[in-house]
Amino acid sequence: MLQTLLQVALTGATMGCIYALVALGFTLTIAAAGVVNFAYSEWVTYGAYIGVTLVAVLGLPLWLGLLLTVMLCAVLGYGFQLVVFAPLEGKHFLTTVSATIGVALAMQAAATLIWGPYALTLPTFFGSGSLTIGGVALFPHSLLIVGMTVVLIAAMQLALTRTDIGLRLQAAAQDPVAARLMGIPIRRMRTLAYCLSAALAGLAGFMVAPLFVVTTTMGFGLMLKGFAATIVGGWGSLKGAVLGGLAVGLIEAFGAAYLSSEYKDSIAFAMIVVVLLLRPSGLFPERIAEKF
Repeated sequence: MLQTLLQVALTGATMGCIYALVALGFTLTIAAAGVVNFAYSEWVTYGAYIGVTLVAVLGLPLWLGLLLTVMLCAVLGYGFQLVVFAPLEGKHFLTTVSATIGVALAMQAAATLIWGPYALTLPTFFGSGSLTIGGVALFPHSLLIVGMTVVLIAAMQLALTRTDIGLRLQAAAQDPVAARLMGIPIRRMRTLAYCLSAALAGLAGFMVAPLFVVTTTMGFGLMLKGFAATIVGGWGSLKGAVLGGLAVGLIEAFGAAYLSSEYKDSIAFAMIVVVLLLRPSGLFPERIAEKF
C-alpha cells in the first residue's frame, strides 16, 4: 500500500509540476495585463513541436533543443503581444478573450499544415529506463520535471522579490497608473510578462512531450488543467498557481488510481466547483492591501 501510494504521488507531482508551469504562464498575463489568454494551449503545443523539429529533425542535443525552444517561444510571445494584445489594449474583456480563442484556432490549423496531422514523439533526456527504490519505480524524466520546476519557481520568486526589474513588474501589475507616474514603462513590463509566459509554455510543452505524443490538440488539455490550477490556487497569485497545479495533479492522480481513470478529468474540474463554492477567491489568493 505504501509503495502504491508513493508511486501515485510521484505521478501526480510530475503532472502537477507541468500544470504549475502552465498556470504560472496564465497568471503572469493575468497579473500584468488583466488578460486571460486562451491561445496559451497553442503556445504549449508549439513548444512541443519546436522541440521535435530541433531534436528529431535537425538532430540537435536535447539540452540545446530545450534552450532554443524556450527562446523561440519567448520570441513567439513577443510577436503575439505586438499582433494581438497591443491593438486590443483597453478593449472590452470579452473582445480580448474572443480574439485569443480565434488566434488559438488559427494556430492549431497552422500547426497541422506545418507538421501534419500525425502524432510525433520526442525522446527523454535519460532514455526510457527507470530506477526502482523500495519497490517504487522512479523515472528520471519525471524527477527532472519536478527538480526543474522547483528550481525555476525558486528563481522566479527570487527575481520578482529581490531584483529591480521584478519589483517593477509587480508594481506594473498591481497598479499600472501609479507605476506609470513613477516612471515605470508599463508597455515594456507587459511585453516582458508575455515573453516569460510564452517561454514557460514552451518549457512545459517540451518537458511533457516525452511523456505523451505530440499532436495539434495536446496543449488544450494542459491549458484546461492549468486554468483549473489558476482558479483553485487563486486568481493572479503566483504562489497559488504553483500550489494549485500540484493540488490538481495530485487529486487527479489519486482519483484515477483509487476511483476510476475514466473520471480523472471530471474529478479535477469538480475540484474547481467545490473551491468556487467554498472559497471563491481560491485557496491561496494574492493579498492586496490599500492605504487611505
